[in-house]
Formats: sequence, C-alpha cells, structure tokens
Amino acid sequence: MNTCKATLRVLLAHRLYIFIYLVLIGIMMFSISGAQLFGSRDEGGSDTYAPGRPTVAVIDRDANRGRIAQEMREYLADSSDLVDLQDDPRTLQQAVASNWVDLIVIIPDGYAEGLIASASSAGADSADSAAGGADSAGSDASHDGAPTVETVTSYTSGVGAMASMDVSGFLGMTRTALIGGNVAVTDGDWAAKYGDADTTAAAPDGIAPTDAAQKGTGTQTQTGTTPDQSTLDMLPNGRLDNLTLDDLADAAKRVRAIAADGNANHAIAVDRSDQASTQAAAGSSAAAANASTDADTAVSGFGSTMKTALYPLFLAMTVCTALVLSVFNAGETRRRLAASPQRFSLMGIQRLATIGVFALIVTVGYLLATLGLMLVAGADVAALPPSGIAMTVIAAFVYALMTVACGFLLGECSSSDTMANGFANLFGLLIMFTSGMWLPVDMMPGFMTVIGRMLPGWWYCTAVDQALGIGTAAHDGVSVAGWAGSVGLVALFAAAFLCIGLAVGRIRRSRPSAVSQAVTQLAE
Repeated sequence: MNTCKATLRVLLAHRLYIFIYLVLIGIMMFSISGAQLFGSRDEGGSDTYAPGRPTVAVIDRDANRGRIAQEMREYLADSSDLVDLQDDPRTLQQAVASNWVDLIVIIPDGYAEGLIASASSAGADSADSAAGGADSAGSDASHDGAPTVETVTSYTSGVGAMASMDVSGFLGMTRTALIGGNVAVTDGDWAAKYGDADTTAAAPDGIAPTDAAQKGTGTQTQTGTTPDQSTLDMLPNGRLDNLTLDDLADAAKRVRAIAADGNANHAIAVDRSDQASTQAAAGSSAAAANASTDADTAVSGFGSTMKTALYPLFLAMTVCTALVLSVFNAGETRRRLAASPQRFSLMGIQRLATIGVFALIVTVGYLLATLGLMLVAGADVAALPPSGIAMTVIAAFVYALMTVACGFLLGECSSSDTMANGFANLFGLLIMFTSGMWLPVDMMPGFMTVIGRMLPGWWYCTAVDQALGIGTAAHDGVSVAGWAGSVGLVALFAAAFLCIGLAVGRIRRSRPSAVSQAVTQLAE
C-alpha cells in the first residue's frame, strides 16, 4: 500500500506532463473528431445542394433598354448577392483590385438594339428557332454577330466565374426566346417552298400552315408533340419582322419567369433510393434508410474518435511511467528500497499495477468523453453495438498497457526527463502517421504501410476497425477473430517492451555505479 501511495505522489508531482499530454493534446484530438462529427451531421441534415453566393455588380450603360439590366438583376438575385457600384473608372478599378465583388457585369450602350439586330439577321428557320430550345450560353452569345457584355471576374474565388456563366446563360436564353417567340411562317412561305400545291396537304404530319405561323415557344403538332428533326427540315423558313424593345423585354421576362419556376428547374438533391427500397412502402423505406445512415455515422464517428486516443495515451502514459520509474531507480532511493524487508521485485509489480490502474481510468475517461462528444454532435449513441463498444474499450486498454510497458523500458534505461519526452514525441508521431488514423490506408504510400505494420498503432486501429466493422473492415464487417488477432499483436508489443526493460534493468543492476561523492573530503 505504501508503494502505491508513493507511486501516486510521484505521478502527482509530474502532473504538468499529465495536463499537457493528456488534457491539452486530448482536447486537440477531440476537436478534430468533433469537426468530423459535426460535419457528418450537417451533411446528413440536408440533401439539397447549396452553392456559394457570389457578390455581383451590374453596371448598366444602356439605360435599361429592353429591360435587360432589370431582368438580369432579378435573374441573378436568386443565386447571388447584388451590390451597387458607381460607374466611374476609379471605383471599378478599386473594386477589382480590392476584391470587393466576385463579378462585375458591364452592359454597353446600344446592347439591346444590337441584340435585336442580331436576332433579326439570324436567318434561322421557324422550326429550328421554335423547337431548338435554349442553346448553350457561350455559343448563342457569340454566333451570328450577337453583342457581348463585359465581365470582370475575381481572381480569388471560382464563384465569380460561375456567376459569369449564369450571366451568359441568361443572355443566350433571352436571345433564343426573342427569336422563338416572334418567328412567323406565312402562307406565302409555304407556297414558296411547295409551289401552288395545297399547303394544308403539303404540311408534314398534319401540321397546318396557320399552326406554324403562330408566335410561341415551339411549333406543335395537332397531338401536342414536338416534331422530330426530319419533320422540321420539311418546314419552310420563317422570318422575324419589326422586332421592338418591347419584344425583347417580353423575352427577358419569360426567361426570368422560367428560371424562377421550381417545377421547371428543380434543386439539385441527393437520391438515396435503390431497387430494394423502391419495392417497399415509401414511408417505411425512407425511415429505414435514414436509420441505417444514422447508425453508420454514429459507429464511424465513435471508432474514429477512439482511434485518436492513440497519440495522447502514448505521450502521457509513456512519459509518466518513465519518470515514475526513474525516480524509484535513482541510486540512493533504490538502495533504501533494496534494504527494506519487502521484496524489491514485488514493489516493482505494485508500481506497475498502480500505473496500470491509472491507465484504465484514463481509458474509461476517454470513452466517456467520446460518448459525450457524440451526444453534443447529435449522433445516435443508442445505435452503437454494445459488443463493439466493449471490444473497442478492451483494445484501447491493451494499447494503454503497451504504452506503460514502453515507459517501463525507458525507466529501466534510466532516461532523463528530456530523453523520455523526446522519445515519446518522436515515436508517438511515427505511430500516429503510420497507423491509418490520420490518413486513410488507401491514400498512404506503400513504405508507410510497411512501417505501420511493424508498430503497435497500426494494430490498435485495425482492432477498432474489426470491432466495429469500419475503415479497413468496412467490406468484411465485424470480425471477432480479426479483432482478437490485432489485440494480441498489441499485447505482444507490450510483452516485448516489458521483457527488454527487465533485461536492461537486470544488466544495469548487475553493474552498479558509484553513488558516493567522486572526491573524498577528510574530516578534521
């Protein structure tokens, strides 16, 4: 009992190391795991993709002719944050240089008139212009002499380039709607293509000339279906006559209305359905899928957080064990202990047992902190399998005993504080980066996996994976045999460190060093 109390007093005397290595570094590792847990919760909370919102400024030098500037601002308002800038060179240059905005759009003077002129001279036939749909923004704005707007994109973010694509898309679709909504095919056009024949009989698939002559968004058959390309090639050329700014304003308004229509433009969402779930009822299948996803997230988060105990446990237990044993192995202290009636080996076992109990307490505390972090992050703790938790805790405790054995080896080598701290930090970092805890195994170079398999950290992380069926065991699931083998290898590392420490201690004690003063002083 006195040995245990003395061991605890020595541990408390080195509480600064416990605070730094166990508490502070433990908080750091918990912060990393917490970020992953909160990130998983946020990703699972919404299946809708929400892109970043760029800051856009629209400079109108065309006096809002054809309502282009107004409709463009309303079109961009749903996906961008609009700001106002003065149209003077100094302000625009400062906005670009200081990165005030992600995109500046400058509508030049005469843009609306140029867009109408390019549409009038396009020469597209009625079928192509009516049923061809919205061309790509870049090609539609750059062909047939269509005018362009000037854009200045931020150099620090990609959202400005995405907003520039939205601007080009709006202008391209406006030009397409202007052509498709105002094209006309008259009886004279039918006569010019088919001669004096009956135009109704010459119309392919029962399309009447009056149907083709109507203004609208597409030439439709009598059954309401869009003709195929071969049918469109049989139609006469249409014409665009007397386009006005009001026609351009109507086209821009239609484009903005279609873009704002949620039924026509659905939000990007994640489809979690599969063939098996579609055969069941919609409500029950969705609930089961969500429950399964929550359970997988909880198990994965628990295993990842318990793996992070690898580094702080090794630092704290190795350094504390080495320092405690170095105090008891000091020359005068060791002589007094050897002269006591109690066996020296029994006192050594008591010291190791006390440190082992401390390691168990630390492991249980890390487990409770992990569960508390999961509750704060909103993870489903009830979904964790009890057997998986038990096997994970056993693996962590065996790993903690391995760190005690490593500290015992350092203590038997009579290592100083500097040596113990240096070894623990260097070897701990090597274990952490080669264990698969910090980087996924499939992303690690080959030589790192080879080194990792020769260290205990790899097998501790593998034991956690086998206990919970995650990580390297995700395809095979929970494997008790694999877990037992990995834990056994960690225990073999502990036994190896312990045996080497005993051998070093026996050699050191068989060759005792002098503990008296190097110089003898004569007493008068």
